[in-house]
Amino acid sequence: MSRTRWYSITCAIATIAAATPALAQRVTLSGQGSGQRVTLSGQVVDATSGQPVPAATVEVRPRRERAVTDAQGRFTLRTTQGEHVIVADALGYGTALTPVTLSDATVQVDVALEKDPVLLEGIVATASRLKSRRNGYPYSVRSLEGLSIAASGAPNMEMFVKERMGVYFTECSQYQPGRAFATSRTRVPFAMQGYQSCIYSRGGTAPTSVFVDEVRMPDPGVLSLYSPAEVAAVEVYHNGEQIRVYTKWFMEWAARTNYRPLPLHVAVF
Repeated sequence: MSRTRWYSITCAIATIAAATPALAQRVTLSGQGSGQRVTLSGQVVDATSGQPVPAATVEVRPRRERAVTDAQGRFTLRTTQGEHVIVADALGYGTALTPVTLSDATVQVDVALEKDPVLLEGIVATASRLKSRRNGYPYSVRSLEGLSIAASGAPNMEMFVKERMGVYFTECSQYQPGRAFATSRTRVPFAMQGYQSCIYSRGGTAPTSVFVDEVRMPDPGVLSLYSPAEVAAVEVYHNGEQIRVYTKWFMEWAARTNYRPLPLHVAVF
């Protein structure tokens, strides 16, 4: 391109900028304002009783920052100044949407959730059925629920079962001997090159079966896709030779449909 043409383009840009100084200033100020951080804190309570709601999820949209309430229903997260919508929900409750304008460095927002008594009753019944199934298992079972999972600080469920439940995944060959009732088949049908389809168990390795919402997963790595905030319960059978994760969505679905879990020897494959 010739020097004359470069000069003409430069002059044109300068002319446009001079003609619209107000527009340029608004864009710059908007960019500066959107970057200022705000500490948002508050409490989620039951709208009827006023009692705190633990393990509730609080999300700021459209930013998508998320926090989980502690045992006192309190939460804290960092977001940006501006107009947002706070979305809060919890297992057995409806979703609450609260529009807010955040301008100060620290903002306190409290949220009340409406309880769904019928749904809560169904969730309790589902949890009781899952407990009965665990109790009928002939080997050791460890389980955690709700607040213990959400408050763990783990980035995902794969790290959670490793750090909180002592399950360590490793690669294994395509054929492994079964070690427990829930993994009694001798062949690991989903084991593939590079997959970590075994766990360290009693000084050796054993095949593992991972289920999310009662569905067999192709590989334990899928657990990394789930946040502890999404999970209502997790079960670890016989040192990790079977791992079952139940999301909050599943527990509410099971409550509405009166779901009855299959016996473990039927539900494995």
